[in-house]
Amino acid sequence: MKIILNRLYVSAKRSFKNPYVYFMAAILLILGIVSFVMPPKESSAYIPVAILNLDDSPRTKEAVEDLCDMTSIFHFYEVDNEAQMYSDIATGTANTGVIFPEDMMESSGSLRSLPDIEIVTTPSSTLPLMSSEEVFMKLFPHFAYYVMIDTIDRSDVDFPDGYEQELNRIMEEAMGSNTIYRLESLENADYDDIVTVEKLPIPVYKFAGFFIWMAALLGALSYLNDCDNKLYTRMSKGARVFMGLILPAVHVLPVLFVSLISFLIAQVEFSVGKIFLYGICVIVLAFVIATVFSLLPGQGKKSHALSAVLPTYLILSFLFGGVLINLSVYSPVLKAVSMLFPPYLF
Repeated sequence: MKIILNRLYVSAKRSFKNPYVYFMAAILLILGIVSFVMPPKESSAYIPVAILNLDDSPRTKEAVEDLCDMTSIFHFYEVDNEAQMYSDIATGTANTGVIFPEDMMESSGSLRSLPDIEIVTTPSSTLPLMSSEEVFMKLFPHFAYYVMIDTIDRSDVDFPDGYEQELNRIMEEAMGSNTIYRLESLENADYDDIVTVEKLPIPVYKFAGFFIWMAALLGALSYLNDCDNKLYTRMSKGARVFMGLILPAVHVLPVLFVSLISFLIAQVEFSVGKIFLYGICVIVLAFVIATVFSLLPGQGKKSHALSAVLPTYLILSFLFGGVLINLSVYSPVLKAVSMLFPPYLF
């Protein structure tokens, strides 16, 4: 019993001298502090829609100005060419694109050859049909004017010169009074301040899960190194198992404690029970890995074998553990692979 306590004291003292433990603790504290002091960022919740106007008609320009000036859940803005439109859509600056063709307004008068307005969308476009309704709402009065003029010009009825101006006035008055038709618009003053306030998400929680797992593996490496140096030859098998579990534990506990502090600083929601259960699981798993390496055939040092594969495995744990990006959402195969790395389950 005395030798076990002595080895426990030496192992704990050695873990606190390990620079990696302080490195991981410092990173977690820095992440927690940065997450706390980082000011929230305001982002607009408007749905941006790019408009490319190839028509020189003053009425088309007026409709584009009306769309750009309206207040709704959509933010319409004009671009200069197709290259800019497709670039904005590709980068997410625009959610949807609308292209008004040449001579659109003039050709709208003939119902037999309606203008082909192109709507550019992607699979991630939000409410493209609803934005098209907003475009139609602004264009409809202008289209209706040209339809009436075209119909009158092709009829046998004689109208006095300059009748278009008076007809346009009567039409606008009738449309404004809703006596001809009524279009319900999304336009409303309540949409003037659609913004969301949020902080840039810093994965403090996932970093902690990765560092706790890394600390457990460092403890397993320390246990194998002691076995190579035959420090446990006078101990029973039960005592060796005890030391195989204690060495990962004395490496994990400081990192786990600092993780809890960083969660409190960053105001991250967490469950103490879940964190300690995760700590126990990685300690046991690290001991199993160390045991497997200790049983490998060969005369070389087992700690060297683990040291050889440890950097690669830690890199894969970082990638597949979902620390920066959750790869498992892209493929069932990647999800199955991610299950091999404990940080994914944290």
